Amino acid sequence: MKRVIVTGANGFVGCNIVGALLAAGYTVLAADFAFDNPAYKRLAGDNIRCITTDCVNLPPLSADALIHAAAVTATPAARGESPEDNLRANIEPLLAVSEYVEARRIQRAIFISSTAVFRQAPSGERRESDPPQPLDTYSVAKALLEHTVATLRTEYDRDVVAVRLSAIYGPCEYARSTRPRLSAVATMMREALRQGEITVEAPGEMRRWTYAPDIGRALIALLEADTLRHSLYQLEGGEALSNLAVARQISRVCAGVALRVSEEAPPARPAPGLVGSAPGRLQRDTGFDDWTPMNAETLSATLDSLRSGAGHA
Repeated sequence: MKRVIVTGANGFVGCNIVGALLAAGYTVLAADFAFDNPAYKRLAGDNIRCITTDCVNLPPLSADALIHAAAVTATPAARGESPEDNLRANIEPLLAVSEYVEARRIQRAIFISSTAVFRQAPSGERRESDPPQPLDTYSVAKALLEHTVATLRTEYDRDVVAVRLSAIYGPCEYARSTRPRLSAVATMMREALRQGEITVEAPGEMRRWTYAPDIGRALIALLEADTLRHSLYQLEGGEALSNLAVARQISRVCAGVALRVSEEAPPARPAPGLVGSAPGRLQRDTGFDDWTPMNAETLSATLDSLRSGAGHA
């Protein structure tokens, strides 16, 4: 599969997916309603075509695969709309893209979900086999996406899969109307740049951070697999780190800025499900397990992106 449509290509995750595809020699048809992410200055080339459109009005394109990365994570209040309209902003594109894939006879489609589907569950319960427990409009829409993909795959023999993403950081992140909140890593970095210190909220809370460029490489593994045995794959790499441990790494990259811990940090203990030795579905089905640990290099790349304007720092 060498010709791929990516929806939401201007966003944080979408931009990193596009970059990984181009680096691997794919031709990318990038679709979004705007292309103002500064990263596109370096992504320009013969193997990419930027198409300004929304998911409901995709033009007729010939492609081997499609990755649906477009999403609205902003709350109804942030967008000044009703909960129904906020749900519609994610559900209508899902259905439109699904119909588009079938009508254009696209071989394989990957739909991006999120561990936000566990918003009502304890933080450790987020394995592929655990049932979603959504609690807000975004997580409800993502849970519906996962169920829709499973139904299309199981009952209608479509070559479609959903992938769940978790805590992501890296280059190309910036605030936009559909995703106004930055990741905790970018937020701490922006605070370090603007105020010369970092406020560490919930210092003992653990997360397994995933470096954004790894997402694109993991998706390529799914695109290139001859057969996929599941309708849902969780893409989550890296070691489990507390918020305080992450802040300390960021402090070092940001020339030793001060940390202000909002409360006393208890001993950090990974939540159940954050530490597991058994290979996940992705590794078993594709062999991919090449996750980049958080380090000075990945954090420096993230910081450079914020400074260059991608994070509007």
